[in-house]
Amino acid sequence: MKTLRAVVTGGATNIGRAITEQFIGQGGRVVVGQPDPAVAAPLVERYGDRVIPLRVDVGDLQQCTAFINEAVRVLGGLDVLVNNAAITGSPAIAALAELTPADFSRMVAVNLGGVIFCSQAAAPHLRAAGGGVIIHISSINALRPQRGAMLYAATKAAVSSLAQSMGKELAADRIRVIAVAPGDIRGDTSVAQLAAMSSRGVGSDVVNQTPLGSGTPADVADIVAFLCSDRARFVTGTTWVVDGGLLA
Repeated sequence: MKTLRAVVTGGATNIGRAITEQFIGQGGRVVVGQPDPAVAAPLVERYGDRVIPLRVDVGDLQQCTAFINEAVRVLGGLDVLVNNAAITGSPAIAALAELTPADFSRMVAVNLGGVIFCSQAAAPHLRAAGGGVIIHISSINALRPQRGAMLYAATKAAVSSLAQSMGKELAADRIRVIAVAPGDIRGDTSVAQLAAMSSRGVGSDVVNQTPLGSGTPADVADIVAFLCSDRARFVTGTTWVVDGGLLA
């Protein structure tokens, strides 16, 4: 049985870490892309060479191609790319009156440009492998924007749109592209992020409003694993909502 070869940007923390561990649990090897690879040290300590941390700032778009190519080199090929890295939480909060050109450029570069150019770099390698899967981590805010985070919501809506366009464009190469939109997911940094938002006078539009209660990063990782499996072979070009009934 072939070993799964995956790349997860932002794969050492929160949802990204859960996805990384899910792939490892399936016997895979994962390249974790982080601006500071040292944050992946606990994963390396636990899983050894099944986790390979590489440095990348996906907001520096010229780094995306070099990162993907190096990841493919160390993995010996590529089966799955998860575009998870994004500016989220308190740093993503900027009301219309507060938004600056620098805020705009950075968030669009990371949340949208990184998705595009990592996918662009990965596509030839997935094609060479006979097909594969690209997952974009979107957000429930793509469908129900958070107050005070209009640009963040817009970038996530664009990410969901990219899944549609890429899904059509890459289907002939047997490359499936799906966006996953988490709702109220509580990770390691959730408490600090909610406190930071509260200190700026911004309340959450999703916290404590979910019929099934808040979710965990593992809830998202389980869906990602399914979508990357042969059981989801007829799924592409869509957004899979993981929101515990928030939009119901």
